[in-house]
Amino acid sequence: MGTHIDCIIPKEKEYTTHEIIVKLESVFNRLKAEFHHLEKHNAFAEYVDGKWWVKLIPEEQNTPEYITGEGASFSIDIYKNVIVIGCIERFSNLYDVESKVFNQLVKIIIEFSNEFRQSDKIIIGAGGNGDTDQVLDIALYENADFDQICKLMTKLNGLPASDFNELSDKSWYLKN
Repeated sequence: MGTHIDCIIPKEKEYTTHEIIVKLESVFNRLKAEFHHLEKHNAFAEYVDGKWWVKLIPEEQNTPEYITGEGASFSIDIYKNVIVIGCIERFSNLYDVESKVFNQLVKIIIEFSNEFRQSDKIIIGAGGNGDTDQVLDIALYENADFDQICKLMTKLNGLPASDFNELSDKSWYLKN
């Protein structure tokens, strides 16, 4: 189930690329130990230095303008109505409490999402096997909002997990 992790939150305000970098670096600075733990104990995290590149992608043909960025094994895409925080770590690390990175990974994802939202709304889904592909497409190409994404996630993947323990049987978690 899932080769990576996608976290989707409502976009509640506009951000400049500079503001985004400051927020991302702030999370890294607060959680350096957790990021370095990921780097040490997992096969995917590499070159964790807290540096991010963030770029505005201009509108082109059928693709609307959006902001994208990467750093420390994470990515961020800011669309018109939602923000997507991605992580290259395996989705199974979110429900395998025996994983050496479970606590750190959950803490980092939640902290990133908290940095960009005031509400409690959050989706965490299994990416890479189609579980989030369609919702990310409607987020970008159709300007879908958080509620529209929740409806499509339910249609495509069934009811969400209500806690991380249920993620071994479900491909997504929802706090709404």
